[in-house]
Amino acid sequence: MIHKIEERLSKNIQCIHLEVIDESPNHGGYDGSVSHVKIIIVSDEFSDQSLINRHKLVYKAMGDFVGQIHAISIVSKTNNQWEESNEYPNSPECAK
Repeated sequence: MIHKIEERLSKNIQCIHLEVIDESPNHGGYDGSVSHVKIIIVSDEFSDQSLINRHKLVYKAMGDFVGQIHAISIVSKTNNQWEESNEYPNSPECAK
């Protein structure tokens, strides 16, 4: 599913950098399915967009995958922001 999400995002958003990380094994009740993902996406389509509108753009691009995933963490930056700092926060620990 991770590869399909990457394909869908890169098809619908002009990505300069894209990572989709499966964080599902870090969470309680892990059964092998993709339930938690972190998306790091860099696109100049985010220029002049609020954080909420950037996330809406990502959700729209993901389409029906959004409803299949329990938790989605999004790091959305423009190319200039990414060049300034390609750091992003770690996901919080989850009780297993």
